[in-house]
Amino acid sequence: MLGMTTTNDPGTTGVRDIAEALGGGIHEGALVLIEGEAKTGKSVLSQHIAYGVLHSKGSAVAYYSSEYNSEKLIVQMEALSLDTKHDLVTDLFRIYKMGSKNVLRDAEKSLQLIIDHIVELPSRFKLVIVDSPSVYMSHVSPVIKIDFLQACKELCDQDRSIALVLDTHVFENKTLFRAYAMSDYYLRLRSQDSMLDTGQIDTRIIKTLEVTKMAGAERWGQEGIKFEIKPNMGIQLLPFVQIKV
Repeated sequence: MLGMTTTNDPGTTGVRDIAEALGGGIHEGALVLIEGEAKTGKSVLSQHIAYGVLHSKGSAVAYYSSEYNSEKLIVQMEALSLDTKHDLVTDLFRIYKMGSKNVLRDAEKSLQLIIDHIVELPSRFKLVIVDSPSVYMSHVSPVIKIDFLQACKELCDQDRSIALVLDTHVFENKTLFRAYAMSDYYLRLRSQDSMLDTGQIDTRIIKTLEVTKMAGAERWGQEGIKFEIKPNMGIQLLPFVQIKV
């Protein structure tokens, strides 16, 4: 298992809480899907997972980002109290910026380039995070989307875990069902208003993490983890809050 080094200090990062939600870590050879709408904390969650795995037995992580180059991602993670500078220097952490030019014309080709690049990674990079191929998947057919997920799944057969960070809107209903069926871990994120007391709205931006599939086992009906993202602290687990529906 790709364990996640945790901390007993709730004032540092939320890695401990995430690790517990995932049963201590991620099994090698697993396809992990992190799904949710925009601004629900998907990238922040994936950065916490990367940090947790990096600091567990020196596990190497490759991170593909559609938004950040290596310098900017390191700064972004530092703002969440996730220091990965040493991991970058020692080649335990590789960051690749995914291009976004000619998306409409080359979306299918771009998805294939991601697969080809992952294939060429040294075998010690047991966790690969792709955050996010949504910009490409929004411009290809449902068949191409499934083909991309299948290609990722096949790479996981080589004991390499791949985490895909995906926007909910890229999936059609049937595609979303197939994506869930293909995954070994399925993490769903959402943002909702919360209640402090009857008639009182909490002004914090509350996120909810639902792990509906873990190590191949379905976990419907489990209580979601409610958290907020704080500067210089990262993910902070919240005590019970009442979600407004």
